[in-house]
Amino acid sequence: MAEALILVLLQKIATTLRGAAQKAISSQLGKEATLLFDVENSMREVECEFDVMQAFISQVDPYCTNNQVFQSWLKHIRMVTFEVEDIVDEYAFLLGKMNGTESFLRKTLHKSKKLKVWYSVASRLRQVKSRVQNLTVMKERYGIKISDNDGTSSGCTANRQIHSSNSSYLNYGDDDDNAMVGQKDNVQRLTKHLNASGMDRSIITIHGMGGSGKTTLARSIYRKQDITKKFDCHAWITVSRNYQIEDLLMSIMDKLKIGHRTDINLEEMVQAIHTYLENKRYLIVLDDMWDRDSWSCFEDAFPRRSQGSKVIITTRNKEVAKLVELQGHIISLNTLLPIESWDLFCKKAFSKLPEAKCPEGLIKRAEEILEKCEGLPLAIVAIGSLLSYRGIEEKEWASFYDQLNWQLTYNPELSRVSNVLSSSLNDLPTHLKNCFLYCGLFPEDRLIRRKWIIRMWIAEGFVEDRGTETTLEEVAEDYLKELTQRSLIQVVERNEFGRPRRFKLHNMVREITWMMSKRQRFALICDDPDVTSLGDAVRRVPVHKGGQHFQPSASWQQLRSFLLFDKHVSISWICNASSNFRLLRVLCLRYSLLKDFPNAIVGLFNLHYLDLSRTKVNKIPKSVARLKNLQTLHLRRTSVSELPCEITLLACLRHLSVSTDLYGTSFSGNVYGLRSLHTLKEIKASKNLVQNLSYLTQLRSLSITNVLANHNRDLWSSIGKLKFLTRLAVSSRDDDEVLDLENFRAPQYLEKFYLDAKLANNVLFPISGHFQNLKLLSMRFSHLVQDPLISLCKMANLVCLELNCAYDGEALRFCAEWFPKLKQLSLEKLENLKSIDIIDGTMVNLTYLKLSQLWNLHVVPIGLTYLKMLHHLFAESMPDVFIRGLAREGFLNNSIIIECV
Repeated sequence: MAEALILVLLQKIATTLRGAAQKAISSQLGKEATLLFDVENSMREVECEFDVMQAFISQVDPYCTNNQVFQSWLKHIRMVTFEVEDIVDEYAFLLGKMNGTESFLRKTLHKSKKLKVWYSVASRLRQVKSRVQNLTVMKERYGIKISDNDGTSSGCTANRQIHSSNSSYLNYGDDDDNAMVGQKDNVQRLTKHLNASGMDRSIITIHGMGGSGKTTLARSIYRKQDITKKFDCHAWITVSRNYQIEDLLMSIMDKLKIGHRTDINLEEMVQAIHTYLENKRYLIVLDDMWDRDSWSCFEDAFPRRSQGSKVIITTRNKEVAKLVELQGHIISLNTLLPIESWDLFCKKAFSKLPEAKCPEGLIKRAEEILEKCEGLPLAIVAIGSLLSYRGIEEKEWASFYDQLNWQLTYNPELSRVSNVLSSSLNDLPTHLKNCFLYCGLFPEDRLIRRKWIIRMWIAEGFVEDRGTETTLEEVAEDYLKELTQRSLIQVVERNEFGRPRRFKLHNMVREITWMMSKRQRFALICDDPDVTSLGDAVRRVPVHKGGQHFQPSASWQQLRSFLLFDKHVSISWICNASSNFRLLRVLCLRYSLLKDFPNAIVGLFNLHYLDLSRTKVNKIPKSVARLKNLQTLHLRRTSVSELPCEITLLACLRHLSVSTDLYGTSFSGNVYGLRSLHTLKEIKASKNLVQNLSYLTQLRSLSITNVLANHNRDLWSSIGKLKFLTRLAVSSRDDDEVLDLENFRAPQYLEKFYLDAKLANNVLFPISGHFQNLKLLSMRFSHLVQDPLISLCKMANLVCLELNCAYDGEALRFCAEWFPKLKQLSLEKLENLKSIDIIDGTMVNLTYLKLSQLWNLHVVPIGLTYLKMLHHLFAESMPDVFIRGLAREGFLNNSIIIECV
């Protein structure tokens, strides 16, 4: 983890040194300007040292944990990294504090105590520079190296062997029925693939998170003689993370008994294996493959035309599975169902009892323990086996549950679980380690929203700047995608296009991240009323519960993130805590009891992310302009009805989301000052705003309310110039304000369009140009008089269509070949609608249909049975005669899920 800390530090130094604030201030400092230059030069020297240090640590085998000298050195590296980060952030804080009016600056410079602060920063930086250099010398003095000459130290090899044994720890038992609980279908699939005939080599990939039973599934088949006897030869190879390709190829040769010289090189080994396997039917298992490059090292050794040979690959990385998708089959392992988990747990925990049945008095405790396992076979087997040696008193099991976190770390019987899960974290690229640990800050019952987490990562400085061609948000999206592909976080909810919207961590994975966060001083989770202080300096504090017992103090000044999830802490506690956040970058007070904007917040000059959503805050002070580094401001579901014009001075602001009611929040400032904005949501339209929207050239998401008819020309002209816009929501003030989209030219990348307004002449806008690229269209209160489908069908890429009070006609007809990609259709409050005609060949991919408050629709849509992919029909507040029609025509008895509300 030290290399991840250093990476963030390097990014912070680079960002600080290229900032414009110190240049503006140093130009006015006169003879004292050398102070800033000295600090800047020292930072560059420290940056150089850490750059080399980070490269060195990144090459060290993560399994070299038995080297106490290295671990001690690494501890000091972490400490000095934190210290340098404090200095860099203090430097940025002072710049933000001084970056005011000239009169304020002049007053500041003439006060010696202010200059003393700068002298202190320079002095601290000189001292820490000396310590960094000393650590470099210390590395040489004590012979700290990357590895031995052969590329792998004996200690590292031993640790990797331990990891390999941990990976295959799922020893369910000798009884086959007991061994593969919940895996019957996967066993049959794997057996079928292995028995399949054919001339070409095929690949079967078993994919899943650590501990899900990948190795166990493969081994259960591999050890069956009736399977292996069908192959001329077979070999099992554990690839693991830090493999040496030469060693693995040599292992294959040894297991296949291929003779070779002692000085054989890599190419000769590949050729020897290929020659030996040619014209043979072989079975090779490559267990625990971590990355895409591993397969390319092996592929040439295994002949393609080889009598129907099979290669089984087990992996945690979905990218590895995808790599071979075209050449074979993928078996994805999910966590066990509750009934399967209970079955497996009882067989392990109560194996000594008749029928392995859980005693009545332990059912509640057993369910609580099992809930923590969350269907992960490795955890269920390990914990169940350990409990089988304990008594069956409820008190003893309650004590075990209360100490489960400790047990996972220190009990040798359960350390295997944490070792397997920790290995996934050890394998992460440096840039992902901090991001993953940050996901662990969220409580067990709180899902992680995609947009929230990537904006927090950016605010913390975890996301790499790849230049002007790629936004930080896009880079963060890549990070999130990679974490899901590595099976470290689980997708819980997707949006209309299949893009992940909400995530969660597996309970066991979360426990590991909490332990590691505390050990690395990354974060301290506040969820225990008995914990009342931070102890050793930590960087982040999420308060899950018991916040009122946690005493804010001056030691909180080193915090970078503070996330309040406890809704019951007092307002005075929040204000007191806020006054101690000197170097804070992320502050989330969502759902708190706040009524007023805490004054202390405007003094947090390093703040990048502020979330006051779902509080009772009703006013944002003008002094918010002091938060020059603020990137994200969330004020959703607050009582803020108006934003101060000073908010336009926040030049770094990227995401501004505000909402109070249906009419949005007013804004009187000159919006062109917010040229970094990517998101602007729920802002009331004004003449000034609609005229100047075109200056916001980086906008990706825009939601504008209270639009008037006289805004038409300026509004649509401005929006048409926002070339990066992907999401647009426009609503008029009322039915009297008619919108005219006749001359609107949709931006090239527009995917989502929400329109809540009556349209000119009650006629649909022209469907041309980039409108044809839309994936989602929602129309409300448009009251069209002509069937809109005749024009909307030109939107061949539509995935989601919603019509709510949008059409006043009596009939809708969906013709063949219309809407080929549509998956969701919602028809609501079309009060005159009497018939829906569905022709065979239309909406061939529709899976969800919502019909709501269609009071005059008495008959079931004609041709509903043509929707072959439909599996969910939601009928809300529909006429009784319509519901009876569904029953009469048999729809209530088929495979379609019918919800009648």
